Amino acid sequence: MKNTHVLFLCPHGAVKSVFGMTYFKALADKAGLNVSVENGGTDPDEAAPPKVLATLKQEGFDLGAFVPPLLTTEKLNAADIVVSIGCITADQVPASTRYIDWSDVPNFSAGFETARTSVYAHAAALVAELQRTQ
Repeated sequence: MKNTHVLFLCPHGAVKSVFGMTYFKALADKAGLNVSVENGGTDPDEAAPPKVLATLKQEGFDLGAFVPPLLTTEKLNAADIVVSIGCITADQVPASTRYIDWSDVPNFSAGFETARTSVYAHAAALVAELQRTQ
């Protein structure tokens, strides 16, 4: 089975894409999918907010001293799937790369739990879809 490389993007690479890649990877591993994940930001913050890291740690995901990475052309070119959470458009990814838009995920500042639940639901739906197609 081919490894599917999934790149999660959000403007600051510190919240939405962090939850996206973390939840997706955990669900994909549980489903037995062969995936690799990473995230990036078009204008990354210097660090992820402590609440994000604390929430993930409480859920069993210790990201340690995570630093939001910058989105690079190399990362875009290496991805099989790009999940954009409010930052880039389909015309910015290589033609051979699948583009998924999760721009409907609300801002965490407007409602942390609502946004987290939205990201989780999207991640679960993507895992279910990949289970059917892999």
